[in-house]
Amino acid sequence: MKACLVALALLFTWPSVGWAQSLERLEQLERLEKAVEVIDQVDAKLDSLIRVRRAECRRAFGYEPFCDCIMDALPVAWSFADYVAITTRSKEQNGYANLDAEYRSAYDKVPGIRDQCVAKLPVAP
Repeated sequence: MKACLVALALLFTWPSVGWAQSLERLEQLERLEKAVEVIDQVDAKLDSLIRVRRAECRRAFGYEPFCDCIMDALPVAWSFADYVAITTRSKEQNGYANLDAEYRSAYDKVPGIRDQCVAKLPVAP
């Protein structure tokens, strides 16, 4: 459908802009469509990864409000297994010194996220 609309638009603009410019426009539109497809694929993959890590948390902890809190704030760089490793092992054990600055920044956020979410849990009587 998009291709038909593009072709019609080009037919109406050919006399005024010339064949070469129309072909260039068509190539630009094709590149844009491919870029949109790639973005859609990345978005779908990201959604899938987020669903998986949320499900893993719920299986491990069994408390949906806590998992929702953790997973909503956890940097995308980390899986649920990474969250567990960061919160239960030392920086040395996790190879913190070998991480680049961006991953270190994401790593450093995890303990604070855990603490904030734990603080939101109801207090047992």
